[in-house]
Amino acid sequence: MTEKVKFALGERKYVCIQVRSSCMQPFEICSAKYVLRLGNEIEKSGECEIQKKSDSEVLLSALIQPQVKGAVYALEYTYEIAPEILKYEVKVCVS
Repeated sequence: MTEKVKFALGERKYVCIQVRSSCMQPFEICSAKYVLRLGNEIEKSGECEIQKKSDSEVLLSALIQPQVKGAVYALEYTYEIAPEILKYEVKVCVS
């Protein structure tokens, strides 16, 4: 099931995801990026803020401001926990 967040047009705020170890083992996120996409068009992309909460939990944050009222965006996170590269998507609904 895809997560959804709601924005009012003109809002700029952080959208955050938690990354947790499924086996409660320590891990490190080497890099994390995001892409805010409306259809096939990229509206914004950049580096995520990475905040380590514990050895087995990390918070990834993207500061976004969608520009089209009534649109549903895809916010895609791509992060690396060596040797793996993982993706997670959040739907952003703008009213």
